[in-house]
Amino acid sequence: MTVAHNLPPLFLAADEVEILIGCKLPSHQTKLLRLKGWRFELNGNRKPIIARKYAEKMLGCASDALDTIPRLNFRALRGI
Repeated sequence: MTVAHNLPPLFLAADEVEILIGCKLPSHQTKLLRLKGWRFELNGNRKPIIARKYAEKMLGCASDALDTIPRLNFRALRGI
């Protein structure tokens, strides 16, 4: 299997989550993420996992490519 080494990892590393949230304890990280309305998953160790692209979007530094996702135009379907 070939791995592209120039791509960033899919998820934030544990130290990046710690910097983002400002605390080390996963239970506190989870609590603060929920308070701020962030989406995340918990891994098998009960540590929050955050997608890198989602974090970039939430922090306002996402690439323009995320904004070009096609969306259905329901008004056009209704003839409005």
